[in-house]
Amino acid sequence: LASAVAVLPGVRACVCGMTMSVNRIPKIGANGEQPIKLAIRGPAPPRGFQSSALAVELRELYLSGSCCDVVLICAGRSFPAHRTVLVARSPVFRAEFVASVPNSSSPSCRGSPAAASPGRASPAEAPGREFRISAASNHEAVQLLLDFVYELGNTHTPSLPNEIVKDVLRLADMYKLPGLTQHAAAWLCKDATTDDILERMSVCRDFGLDTLRSKLLEALHANKTALKQIVTDPKVLQYPELMQSLLKQVAGPQPESDPEPDDEPKAPSKKKAKKGSGTGRGKK
Repeated sequence: LASAVAVLPGVRACVCGMTMSVNRIPKIGANGEQPIKLAIRGPAPPRGFQSSALAVELRELYLSGSCCDVVLICAGRSFPAHRTVLVARSPVFRAEFVASVPNSSSPSCRGSPAAASPGRASPAEAPGREFRISAASNHEAVQLLLDFVYELGNTHTPSLPNEIVKDVLRLADMYKLPGLTQHAAAWLCKDATTDDILERMSVCRDFGLDTLRSKLLEALHANKTALKQIVTDPKVLQYPELMQSLLKQVAGPQPESDPEPDDEPKAPSKKKAKKGSGTGRGKK
C-alpha cells in the first residue's frame, strides 16, 4: 500500500493511497547479448505553457523559496511550495488542504537562505506545514511533479530511469494530473531496449497506457533482430501474456470472414425474352 500522508498541527492525518505491484520484473532479452535499442514513436509530451505574468511571478516565489506555506517531504528531501498553487492544479490537493486548514493566521511571507532552490530546505528551515508523500520512493518524482505544477518546463527531460517514471505515474494518478501522465508516457518510450521492454510494457499495463503499449509492440515487431532476441530467451515463457501479444502483432489484423455458401446450389436463372423477339408471327 502506497499512501500520501498530510501531517498538520492539531488535525488528524489524511491518508489517500493506491495498491501497486512491488515485484521487480527480471530483465529479459539480453541472454548474454548486447541489448538492442528500439525506435519507438510514442506520444508527444504536451506543448509548452503560455505563461501569464502571474504564473511567472509564482515560479519566482517557488524558486526562491519565498512565501511558502507547505513543505512536501519525500524520501528524506523537502520541497517548499504554495498551498494555493497545489490546490489550483490538483482536485486531490484541494480536497485535502481545504478540508484540513486550521483556523489560524497564515505563515508570514518570508524566504529562507537554505530554500533558495526547491528541494534543498530542511523541514526545520522551510516555512509552513509538512505534507509527507510516501507514494513515491524517489524524491525526483516529487520534484518533477512540482516542476509540472509550476510550469517550469523541466518536464521535457530527455529520459529517466523506469523507477522514477513509475513514481511520477503514481503521483500523477493519485493527484489527478493527466498532463503529468502524458509527460511520463513520453519518458517511458525513450531509450527503450530489449533489456527492459518487458518492464516498460508492464508499467503500461498497470497504468492503463494501452496506446503506448501498442507502440512498444509495434517497435519490437518492426525490429526482427530484437524480436528474435526476445523470443529466444527462455525467460519469455514465464510471460504468456507477452507471447500472446507478440503473436497477435505478428499475425496482424484478422481479415473479415467470407459469407458461407448456401447448402443447396441455386438453379440457373432464365433470361427474359425481349419484346418483339422470337419466332412468333407479327401483326398484320
